[in-house]
Amino acid sequence: MKYPYKPFLLLLIVFCSSNNVVEYEIEISEKYTDVDIIEHIDTKLVYTIEESREEVILQVQSFPVNPDLINSYSLVFDLKFREDYESDIGSICVGPVWDNFGPGEVTLNLLKSNNFIDSVSGKVNEESSDECNNFYYYLRFLTVNLEDAEKIQIGVATDYAKNFPDAPYVWYVNKNNQIEVLGTTKIEKYSLNFELSK
Repeated sequence: MKYPYKPFLLLLIVFCSSNNVVEYEIEISEKYTDVDIIEHIDTKLVYTIEESREEVILQVQSFPVNPDLINSYSLVFDLKFREDYESDIGSICVGPVWDNFGPGEVTLNLLKSNNFIDSVSGKVNEESSDECNNFYYYLRFLTVNLEDAEKIQIGVATDYAKNFPDAPYVWYVNKNNQIEVLGTTKIEKYSLNFELSK
């Protein structure tokens, strides 16, 4: 039996959702120390964003050059509250409501046991009262959690009251919370980002 509407349904599915893939290379550009752990910083981050009218799915995967000593990556994304800080829009941007997080900030943990991949979905409210057509998310914090419970913090967007490195600096944080500056990357502030449409 033939299904004459099958091609139409396939086209409908293709046009009702869209995928966007964004890749970022993270590597040390200037070393300030000879610490061996610095070799474990270089990685590629791949964001895959799948959007439909009702839902958005954000998936992030890391591809570290040297994964041996890495347990996980922690990424915190934040929403710019206004579509464009230079515009005259009076309201703030709300964005999708992320599972377990709500609107605005969302956290992903890329575990070695899951091949350094994690995803989260959010519900889109087309009737929201904001005047924003697009939502701009930027990576606010990026932490490499090592197998021995020590951390590498990569500056991407904010120094958070000097408790986190600002771009482009990279910190090594040992078990006693002592900080050593490892070097810098070529990351510019707010440059690791993605955009959603309403």
